[in-house]
Amino acid sequence: MKVDFAPARRPIAALVAWAVICALLTVGLGIGAWRAWDRRQVSAAQAAADAEQITRLQATLRARADQAAAAAAPPSYARDALTVARTAVFPTQAVLRSLETVAVDGVRVTAIELNAVRGGADVSLEFDDYKALLAYLELLNEGESMQRWTLVRAEAAGMRRQAVIRSVW
Repeated sequence: MKVDFAPARRPIAALVAWAVICALLTVGLGIGAWRAWDRRQVSAAQAAADAEQITRLQATLRARADQAAAAAAPPSYARDALTVARTAVFPTQAVLRSLETVAVDGVRVTAIELNAVRGGADVSLEFDDYKALLAYLELLNEGESMQRWTLVRAEAAGMRRQAVIRSVW
């Protein structure tokens, strides 16, 4: 027995239709990608222009602020206000407390001058001998992180010996 089979039919029309659909889809995607790229380029150019404009505006603003600061005169009360502020923050209690807590025989405090503007205090002393004066200074500076009290001058005229010490706060 001999069997004849019909020749295989190829679906050419379906393949052509599929090829046309793929081609149209590829063209559509290409056009969409081109438009997206174009929009991205326009957005990047706009962002660069905006950044440049922001930089120019900031420079202009900085220049105007510098001119205004240079041209602005401090108010007439500025020096007095600064003096009041320094006086308010000056540690008067700490200065007096440090002087009250130290006592050495032969050393007497005769005057205290607090100067808040300078940030310190000058103390006049009478002393019997230089050892007592140095012991007094050491006790004042004991426990401090830096040496706050320093000897400005010490003089002796006959039996009267005087010294001035200064602190910086």
